[in-house]
Amino acid sequence: MKRTFRAVLAFALALGFAACDGSSGSSGGKKGPAEVFADLLPDGPNMLEYGHLDFDFAADGFLAVFDHGDVATVELAGYDTLVVPVVGDYDDVSVGEYLLRVAPGKPYLTLGVNYGQLGLLLGVVEPAGEGAEKPYRLADPERSVRARIVMKEKGGYLEELARRDYQNMADSPESYPDLSPAEYANFREIATTGMGRGRLYRSSSPIDPVFSRNRRADSLAREAGVAVFVNLADTEAGARAREGFESSYYATREVVFLGLPAAFMSARFKEGFAEGLRFMAGREGPYLVHCTLGKDRAGFASAVLEALMGASGAEIRADYAKTYRNYYNVVDGVQVPLDSAQTEWFADVIENNMKSAYADVGAEIGDFGGSGLAAATELYLEKIGLEKAEIAALKSRLK
Repeated sequence: MKRTFRAVLAFALALGFAACDGSSGSSGGKKGPAEVFADLLPDGPNMLEYGHLDFDFAADGFLAVFDHGDVATVELAGYDTLVVPVVGDYDDVSVGEYLLRVAPGKPYLTLGVNYGQLGLLLGVVEPAGEGAEKPYRLADPERSVRARIVMKEKGGYLEELARRDYQNMADSPESYPDLSPAEYANFREIATTGMGRGRLYRSSSPIDPVFSRNRRADSLAREAGVAVFVNLADTEAGARAREGFESSYYATREVVFLGLPAAFMSARFKEGFAEGLRFMAGREGPYLVHCTLGKDRAGFASAVLEALMGASGAEIRADYAKTYRNYYNVVDGVQVPLDSAQTEWFADVIENNMKSAYADVGAEIGDFGGSGLAAATELYLEKIGLEKAEIAALKSRLK
């Protein structure tokens, strides 16, 4: 079966792929026939951690044959044929769309899906089980997987890449002269319809220094009196190993460490998300939900809680888009405000994520602007494992 890349996982649509020259990971330099062959890496880092598929072909060698913005057909022997854009990162495609990620300098290529797990979808990988060092493993270690990657359309995705070129961010507050310290840290109270004042906050990670916002987020959480943190990104061991953790305000509060993937339809995310909400329901707030940037996992979790408490679809879209206004569109070292079309594009992400995740468990939303969002959310929470009494307790905590 051949699948196309302009597809959303919730509706079981799909895509494709193509390549050039063997497992040496080098194509030889000059642009030649746009066809390569690559074998699945059984210990690929993106496969073991996120359920994507890594192949043993060096990115720089691949880019001597293909370019970012090309469209390729990828034939996975014995599994499927996909049609995908060649891109540099996951966010170069929309929610639920497949991609061939070719990151310069990496010794491999990654075939994946934005906000999903392609290896699980195709049956190439499986959950590793409780106690395993990594979340995923090969479903059949004895079965080799070879990819044939062939050019389908030279430059066929360039126009879409150009449209997304504003997704640039910086790691210094000097690049964001118009943002407050809270906006720079992507820290804010959630104050949508039905949510009690001072009950729920969201932010970038208060402990992960990777984007240079953690100290501000931690300080703001202290000022807000946050009592419970829901860490969607880290395991407890990973969090405690971060430099400065022990001296943070964060370390003095109650925390649930969930270590979840940004794959909202995966069993691991559903189970972990339910665990985090159960943790909240059993403790007095205020609460703060975060991942690394406070964008994807925290954005989804915040939207679900907003919907549960009675927020409209418009409120949820607007709150979600604030995160992108707090990070993106840094041009020549200085942030330029997103225009209305760009903001709407980002707001569409959370609507699509929620519709897909809810539909996956049989809790259809229908009209996102309609009145059934709260009821669909309660059903979604039941489907991922919360009892009615736990949902009622959570709602009571957030009033």
